[in-house]
Amino acid sequence: MPRDRNPPDGKPADLRPAATVILLRDTPDGPEVWMMERNRAVGFMGAAWVFPGGRVDPEDATRAVRLTREDGIPSHFRAAAARELEEEAGVRLGDAEAYHLDGLVPWSHWITPEIEPRRYDTWFFVAALPSGAEARIDGQEAVAGAWLRPADALTRAEAGTLPLAPPTLRTLVELLPYADVAAALAARRPLPPICPRFVKIDDLSSADASVWVLLPGDPDYPSDEPVDPPTRFPFAVGRWWAR
Repeated sequence: MPRDRNPPDGKPADLRPAATVILLRDTPDGPEVWMMERNRAVGFMGAAWVFPGGRVDPEDATRAVRLTREDGIPSHFRAAAARELEEEAGVRLGDAEAYHLDGLVPWSHWITPEIEPRRYDTWFFVAALPSGAEARIDGQEAVAGAWLRPADALTRAEAGTLPLAPPTLRTLVELLPYADVAAALAARRPLPPICPRFVKIDDLSSADASVWVLLPGDPDYPSDEPVDPPTRFPFAVGRWWAR
């Protein structure tokens, strides 16, 4: 049976607003996504491969933006996403005067589990690589970068050569059906907040996994806002797996 882990002092840490960009480009073999290896010296997600992103800064609420989309998501999340994309990947959405935030299409909404000492309220956005732009790493927070087909990234993750956290794993699975960037940008997806749950599961046949992340809608995590599979991610052999 699953056993929930609880915060050490019984009180969850405050949520910090954050934003992530799933940057896509078209190729003859299908869309690719820009991913970066985080510096091992970085405290959060060190050595993992991630999408560009980070915390919302106070200045993001007043940053000059161009946005006509009305979807209820506070604009500072998009402003932070655009800023982080420029800082971490060298890609600017817009011109010298303002960011063009309509190009950031909401993809998912993740809430860090209550057990974690640092918790984030993170919006994931999908965006197309602007014409003429080139992605790069900053050499500080990220030490390597690559354009990867989602299927290839998942294959490397299964082989143990591309460490990924559950939200990144799930996002790559979600990208698999799309034949090009336009189709991904046009997708109309439900956007319930996804708050994973850490559990210990004693009755599942895995020699190595004892800690699992479950998502809403899993048989062991009933929810009024379920998500489609995969809904469980065991941690085994030093990495996360999608199951």
